[in-house]
Amino acid sequence: MKKFLNLLLMFPLAAIFVIGCQSEDITYSGPEYVMFADTTYTMPILQTDKIFEVSVAATTLADYDRNYAVEIINDKSTAVRGYHFDFVDHSNNVTIKAGERVAFVKLAGHYDNVNRDDSLVVRLRLVEPKAQTWDLYGNETLVDFIKCHPFKMNDFLQIKNETDEANFTMLASFPFDSNMGSYSVKGYKKDEKTLMLTDMFGHSGSGDIRVIFDDSDPLDLVITVPEQAGFRESNYGTVWIRSVEQYPSYFNTFDNFFVLTLEAYVPQIGSFGVYQYIFKSLDADEAENNGNGAVTRSITESNDCSTFKFNKFHN
Repeated sequence: MKKFLNLLLMFPLAAIFVIGCQSEDITYSGPEYVMFADTTYTMPILQTDKIFEVSVAATTLADYDRNYAVEIINDKSTAVRGYHFDFVDHSNNVTIKAGERVAFVKLAGHYDNVNRDDSLVVRLRLVEPKAQTWDLYGNETLVDFIKCHPFKMNDFLQIKNETDEANFTMLASFPFDSNMGSYSVKGYKKDEKTLMLTDMFGHSGSGDIRVIFDDSDPLDLVITVPEQAGFRESNYGTVWIRSVEQYPSYFNTFDNFFVLTLEAYVPQIGSFGVYQYIFKSLDADEAENNGNGAVTRSITESNDCSTFKFNKFHN
């Protein structure tokens, strides 16, 4: 992908930069080009009426409005205008205002008409004078559609009331055994973004484990586990846990599962390593029948989780 904000530093043969001796400002004095700021965009298709913006950028300022049409290249698109998506206000025009360099093509997705497994893209072409098209990058961009199921804590935990107990099956080994096994775990909702796991480490637990869900970016659903006491170990005492930036923890709102990647460590001594724990939320009937192993098999055999294996990451 090209990032237009960095482009002006990348073409010495096509432009001249004037750098003031007493200033760090960089001035561009090359040809006027207008283009999509990225060659590829990923557009989340949301249940809410959120507008997605595709940036169009110019290399130069102008003292007049610059108007362009944006057309769909049908033979390179699988998404259908009017069914899967629309231009906001049904306008496929974009205007770079006088004195500005950037404008936006605004798109809106139709959540109910997009399926989870659809492979939908739309390729757009900026209709502009040939002289304003930079041959190095062209005048097209691709928008890839991804349906995003909304995150609601009650739905995710499969509970009906705020005070209901949440049930999970957890795939894990450390600190239980050297082999991965399935364990029943319970928890409760603390607030709309926070889950408390009450017995993640069984009877060796040192208290409830706080798990924080972040859905601010629907394309990157991440979890943070703050530094906290995890469990007690006979030789070392309290072992602490925390999530690690290098191996993000995450969750899936379609299938109600989440993966915690946690470092286990003892202050003043050191790290035991980084481990994965896979949780699947259970409804009341599944929780009652969890002893037969059917739920565990459904996790390991599903398309979304088929690549999940218990791993230990060494520091």
